[in-house]
This record gives sequence, structure tokens and C-alpha cells, in this order.
Amino acid sequence: MLDHISQRMIGYRIKAARESSNWSQQRLAEELGFKDRQTVSDLEKGKRALKPEELMRICASLDRDIEFFIDPFVIAGEGQFSWRADSALSQEELEDFELKAGKWIGILRWLRESKGRKPSALKYSLRISATSSYEDAQKGAESLVKELELGMFPGERLLESVENRLDIPVLHVDTIQGDGGEWISGAACSLRDLAVILINRNEPPGRQNWDLAHELFHILTWDAMTPDHRELKGFEMGLNARRMEQLADNFASALLMPESSVEKILDLDKVTEIDYLYEISSVFRVTPMAFSWRLFNLKIIDDLVRCELSARRQDLSEYSVPNLFSSNFMEMLQETLAHGDLSARKAAKTLGTNLRGLADLFKQYNLVVPFDL
Repeated sequence: MLDHISQRMIGYRIKAARESSNWSQQRLAEELGFKDRQTVSDLEKGKRALKPEELMRICASLDRDIEFFIDPFVIAGEGQFSWRADSALSQEELEDFELKAGKWIGILRWLRESKGRKPSALKYSLRISATSSYEDAQKGAESLVKELELGMFPGERLLESVENRLDIPVLHVDTIQGDGGEWISGAACSLRDLAVILINRNEPPGRQNWDLAHELFHILTWDAMTPDHRELKGFEMGLNARRMEQLADNFASALLMPESSVEKILDLDKVTEIDYLYEISSVFRVTPMAFSWRLFNLKIIDDLVRCELSARRQDLSEYSVPNLFSSNFMEMLQETLAHGDLSARKAAKTLGTNLRGLADLFKQYNLVVPFDL
């Protein structure tokens, strides 16, 4: 039962489950009948092998299913998340969803490793810290626009560049819906050997681009400024965010709407015309709210125009929701299933669907279904 997973990985999960239950090492040691907390510490560090009967007692004590500890795709205790989530979402709901999303990232990591996709020894980062100015964040973004050759309208090719140039996978996912709509916009996840961005595919396209740019900032500055586990969704250059989030917003704003691009395309004689500004925001592939704040901070429009433009909503009549996950992810999964390296049932369970749902996913990407229904 424990042979196919390392003791180090099991240790990560024991620690994660214990901390989630707000238990000390001493309390868990007493519950398991150990002499002292050092035995628990050794288990969590992978220094001591866990016996099957001890695993069963840990499951009962910490109220965890055994799969939590032995599923090879669980990343609890390894992956650090930063979520853009609504304040109405309870911590328990967020943690439950994190465990689910973690398995998507876990199987993605396993697929990459099985295909020989080893992480680069060089890790992209921004030279920005908590003491940096907003101008520093904007300069960093505009330098990245040039380095990645994102062109005049970076939103058109940002997703492709993040995945292919920076080697940061981006997964489009379904999250949690509440009374007021979508409760999670996206997330950044950092592991020792991989960084992943999750985007809520049901959000408006301008919001998805913004979240991608915002989470990219967190990935590129994670070592210098580890973000909070949760930040409130819905602020695009707002005034209520913490400094780290304001740095991220300034970065996202300049990345998607470089000052030089704004100056080239904008007709200054029309900057009080809301319909005109709305059309330009669509060209940049951002929300009217994000565009309004960018123009306001560049001192191109006044606060009255900013408020009016912010109130506009994107026209979604011709918008098509992206397919779940990503083409790279589904292509790797198809090849793995075709070669028999993973069962279709295990893959379907990990992705939160059944065999028919998994088959439909492959069809959406025009991929041959690699198993019989």
C-alpha cells in the first residue's frame, strides 16, 4: 500500500493534515501512542517509515481518507497556493477545492516528468521586492513585454508566451459558484520544481487576462514576496488592496497595457467618449475597469470618466468559454493513456469526472479517445 510513494511525500501530507486540524506534533504523538513528538517530526520529514497500522490510526485521528496519504497526485504539504477568492467563500470550502485542484496539478507534474519534461535549472524571476515602487513593477512588466516579444497588444499572446517561453503551465478550470457568481477567479501554485497558474474559464475574457498577468507576477516574485493564501477577487487597480497586491496590479496593468501602446492607439480628442474607450479596452483584451484605472493613473482621464467607464461590462455575446485545462495537458494525458501508463478510470477520477466525461474532454480538443467506453 505504501510502496509506490516515498516516505518524504507521505511526511508532507501528514504535516499538512495535522496543521489543517490545528494539532501540535505532541498531540498527534499522544494520539498515536508514541513516546514523544520527535517520532512525529521524523515521520513528517520522511526520516522514519510509516507502518500501515499507523497510517490507519492517522486517518482516523485527523479525519482523512486514506487516499489523501497514498494518492500519487496529491500535492498537499508541497504546493503553496495563493487564491483570488470571494470573501463569502468559507475557508473549509476553499481548502476542499484546493485539495481537488492540487490533484490536477499533481497529475500534470507526473505527466511532465513521465515525458522527460524536467524543470529548468534556471528560474525566471523579477527583481522586485516589497520595498519596490509601483513604477518598478511597471518597468519590470514593460521589460517583460519586450523580452517575450508580446507586441503592441500583449493580451493577444500572453497565454502562449507564459506556457511556452516561461514554461509555466496555465490550466483553465471550473471553480466554485456562489449566490453572487463566481467565487474564485484564479490561483498561483508554487512547488519546488514547478509553478502553475489556474484561471477560472467562466470569467469574462478580460478578467481572465488580468488574472493571468496578476498571478504571473506572484509566480515571478514568489521567493522574494510569498503571497497570502487568499486575496480578495474583484479589485483591478483598486484602492483597498495590500501593497503586494497593488504591486501585482501595477505589474498586470503595464504588462497588458504598455504605456507606449496606449499612447500610439489613443485619440486624445476622444478620451471623454465612453463608447470609444470601451472599444479600445477590447483591443487590449482587458475589462473596461482595468482600462479605466490604467488611463486614470497615466493622467489621461479624470475620475468622473474613470467611474463611468468602470461601470461598463464586457459584451460576451460572441465569447466562447475555453475548454477545460489546456491542449498541452490533454495531449500528454492522451499519449499516456494510449501507452497504458495510467488507467483511464484513475485519470477520470483525478480530474473529477467519469469515463464519458473524460472522453468528451478529448473530443473537445479534437483528440482521439484513447480508451473504449
